[in-house]
Amino acid sequence: MIGKKAKKYFSKDLNIRERACFESGIKLGALYHILCGIPISSDENTVSSIEKGIASAISCQPYVKTVNICLDRNKIIKNKSNEFDYDEITGKIIQAELILKFETVEILAKIDWIEDLDYPLMYIEKISEINS
Repeated sequence: MIGKKAKKYFSKDLNIRERACFESGIKLGALYHILCGIPISSDENTVSSIEKGIASAISCQPYVKTVNICLDRNKIIKNKSNEFDYDEITGKIIQAELILKFETVEILAKIDWIEDLDYPLMYIEKISEINS
């Protein structure tokens, strides 16, 4: 199992909750930076395909249980002004959540554009101790 083999590389004083938080941060960072800059249109099939494809890719990473991505369709250009006009994904349109399980800890982590902060915030919404 990769978790046991990798354990020797982490600080001995790192507890399970801290490691679970670290792992969820890695996944959110990957998700965010993979999405940013992808060309996009208001076509529902295009948007849906990107959401599902990136969610599937992030789901392949260790400890990830579920990933949901929702791109805010209201913030995507709907009318092209010329043939070269297209929109691209930015932090303003990304809403995502993932559930990660590391040993006995489950984390619900999110990315969302927070208007008050004018920033795409990555945060942990909930940490739960679970019985395996």
